[in-house]
Amino acid sequence: MGTVWERVWYKRNQVAMVICLTLLGCFVSLSFGEEKEKVRWGLSFLGGVGAGDDPNFTLVAVLPRAGFSLNKFLELEVEGNFSYYAIKEDKNLYLLGTNLNLLFKPIQWNKGGLYLIGGAGVAYNNSNGKVDAMGDSHVAGVLQGGGGVYLNIKKGLTLRGEYRYHHASDPFNHDDGINAHTFVLGVLF
Repeated sequence: MGTVWERVWYKRNQVAMVICLTLLGCFVSLSFGEEKEKVRWGLSFLGGVGAGDDPNFTLVAVLPRAGFSLNKFLELEVEGNFSYYAIKEDKNLYLLGTNLNLLFKPIQWNKGGLYLIGGAGVAYNNSNGKVDAMGDSHVAGVLQGGGGVYLNIKKGLTLRGEYRYHHASDPFNHDDGINAHTFVLGVLF
């Protein structure tokens, strides 16, 4: 265990890194939906509830993302993860990290399509052992899978809605983790 100052320095640097990467994404030129070779930027909001009785919680998150088309049917996304788990007043949990998602788009039409999504990630959490299902480490592993629909509103603007089954746990210790049924609404540009 480090001193208090080492922990404060470590947390401050993590927050600064996320802010810098987010700002960098804001200044990169936008791409259009029809240009498959370009990066597509987006922002989504996630909301959901626990998939079990213990712990009973509500989950909300902000998910900034960058997507890269691999071919006509596959897309790779790098997604930021700013999550808040409202469990109990003294056991609320925050996650700050990144996910890597793969989208498979088997059904496409002119104005949109359907897709399946699967991904994994890693995040910092503030559990400190307060949330038994998350262990006592500050590292969380994230797994998620689901499906959704996207609609091309106009050139360069796509709306997206999806369902995700979301799991977060301590990757270094044997624990049950936290599972949630979530819904995501977002925009790509």
